[in-house]
Amino acid sequence: MSDQHTPNGGDTSARLLIKGGRVLDYFPAELDGAPDPRVEDVDLRISQCRVVERGPGLEAQDGEQVIELGGATVLPGNINGHMHLYMSLTAGAPLPPRRPDDYKEHLSEVWWNLDRCLDKDSIYLSAAAGAWDAVRCGTTLIFDNHSSPSFVRGSLTEVERALGQVGVRADLCYEVSDRGGKGVRDAALEETERYLARRKEKRDGCVAQFRSTVGAHASFTLEDRTLKQLAAICDRYDVATHIHVGESPEDREICRQRGWSDPVDRLMDAGLIRPGTLIAHAVDLTEGELARVDQAGAWLVHCGRSNMNSSVGRAGLRGWGDHVALGTNALDDNMWGELRTTYFRGRESEPQDLDLDGAARFWFGGYRLARNHFGEPFGSLRAGAPADFIVLDNFQKTPLTTGTWLSHLLYDFHPWDIGSVWVGGRKVYTNGDGPPVAPKLLQDTATRLWQAVGWI
Repeated sequence: MSDQHTPNGGDTSARLLIKGGRVLDYFPAELDGAPDPRVEDVDLRISQCRVVERGPGLEAQDGEQVIELGGATVLPGNINGHMHLYMSLTAGAPLPPRRPDDYKEHLSEVWWNLDRCLDKDSIYLSAAAGAWDAVRCGTTLIFDNHSSPSFVRGSLTEVERALGQVGVRADLCYEVSDRGGKGVRDAALEETERYLARRKEKRDGCVAQFRSTVGAHASFTLEDRTLKQLAAICDRYDVATHIHVGESPEDREICRQRGWSDPVDRLMDAGLIRPGTLIAHAVDLTEGELARVDQAGAWLVHCGRSNMNSSVGRAGLRGWGDHVALGTNALDDNMWGELRTTYFRGRESEPQDLDLDGAARFWFGGYRLARNHFGEPFGSLRAGAPADFIVLDNFQKTPLTTGTWLSHLLYDFHPWDIGSVWVGGRKVYTNGDGPPVAPKLLQDTATRLWQAVGWI
């Protein structure tokens, strides 16, 4: 990548005319508009980080850069509803010397061991590597949940710096927990407030590149006093939480062992399940709990491949309501792959967990979630929408139409089809670009982390 992007939400100086594209989008540009997927052969005029005009046969204006696509497909950038960028350098890692016996031990011996080893440099490089994976998969906006108990203050700035270099958007938070003791907990609360204040004071430009929520680990790692402090921060900054709930039965079991209410009851009572809250996984929640979460206006984010990898069970997606989205947790940022796995697993036995309408609902949900948190009409490429889009290489072996868009997402589009990715009218990736940091530096840092964790 030739230059470092500054976090201003796009290129305010870019004036583009994208001609000859077959444009797929999912929503109107009205922020509260219902899904309206359509495929049209139209040109897009882009200025001030947004689509400002759309239609066939648009004429170039003075000073515009004209990009001829010759029929190539254009579609909105993908949304990842739950990610841990700090885990990016574990890809390809050796297996732990001793296999964990259960999920809680998997957390304590693997992931909690890893996050304790992160320092300033490895936080930045992990985020840069994960963001680079994301943009090469067409993901332009990430909801990230960060943890690094040995380097807390300023950690979200390092994540932001890495994502700003790659050019993607993100909603960032620090994963507050009591598992490291009061000192680490207090530092995490301070980092949460510090970053929320920074985002409130600092404007990104034409379309926000960064937003923030109040992050938290699973209920069983949070004392009652901490829940109250988290809710108070939410109230002060008028934001919601981003939290793991019911990722495995241990969340409920440990809460009961400690004399607490079940996780959903406990978080509801604390005021942490509110409009805009992101609840990741929800594998162990009952249908009644799922309904209460949905009625509260909170979002359930399904991370199917991660759940499979962690052997925590399969979420009952038939019980999930309207506020749903997809996330990858820590595996990668390939949202087309996540959608396919979710849909295919939902079809593997009767009664089916997920039909085509359900798959579309989960896909639309990512854009609805982003609209809710950023106040911008993501998922649209109509006049007024942010100019965040993917251009596929000019090969489409079967016809893309308004009636076939979902089938193409499920069976046809692949990351290797991506020719370029644009965020706010700025090209942030072209197929064949080099990474934002030297691969050798990433590999050396990964090796250092693996040694610190005791994997090698």
